[in-house]
Amino acid sequence: MQSRVLAILIAVVLGLVATAALVVYVNGADRRAIADQKPVIVLVATKTIKAGMSGEDAQNGNFIEAKSIPRASAVTGAFRSPTQLEGRFAAVDIVSGEQLLPTRWVGAADVEGRGLLPIPDGDQALSIGLDITRQVAGFVTPGDNVGMVLTLPRPDGNNSTRFLLQNVRVLAVGATALTTRTAQGGGGRVNQGKGAQNLTAITLAIKEKYVERVVHAAENGDIYLTLMPRNADPAPRSEQGITDSNVYPDELQ
Repeated sequence: MQSRVLAILIAVVLGLVATAALVVYVNGADRRAIADQKPVIVLVATKTIKAGMSGEDAQNGNFIEAKSIPRASAVTGAFRSPTQLEGRFAAVDIVSGEQLLPTRWVGAADVEGRGLLPIPDGDQALSIGLDITRQVAGFVTPGDNVGMVLTLPRPDGNNSTRFLLQNVRVLAVGATALTTRTAQGGGGRVNQGKGAQNLTAITLAIKEKYVERVVHAAENGDIYLTLMPRNADPAPRSEQGITDSNVYPDELQ
């Protein structure tokens, strides 16, 4: 009789242990399933990114978005922050919807034929020497958009001032290139033009059809740069230019 009771007790205990183990396993599976479904943020291409495009240009051109997806769908190592793309270039064409992976992005030195300056198609890189005041007190940095205001002498002896170009991309300041995304560091000083002034080389991406105009302006006039917000509409430009005779506005703001 006692052995039968003992056997029943052992069976009950084993049943309880088995039930507890099953509950632990099911709860663990549920937690794993929930963890796999927990959303994470990854960077995804919104349209085809051509090989050679910089991470900065891809971001500024809305080629990339931060997307929330289930953790189980995220590719291991996928970029999760735009800062991870700084100084990188697409090594191959990246199609729309593709997660951005480190293996498909390379540094500037590995981009064939591009070197340190990612020049947009249809543009040419052109450097002009400007003192610090004419480059917004040194606040112009690689990646900025600038306007170019030119003052030229006129045949009547007057000077005329007007916008030459607007929304021009800065590729480098001194020896600091766009790919580094760092600010001007005081290097790359050059002495040229206007006597003993200390000038900094500002390298700009100029549309091919405007290159000659900018060179002529730099050789024969005075250029100031203005900092422009990203994708800003061009400011109004006076048709005849501003001269001594029309410098004062009709109404003071």
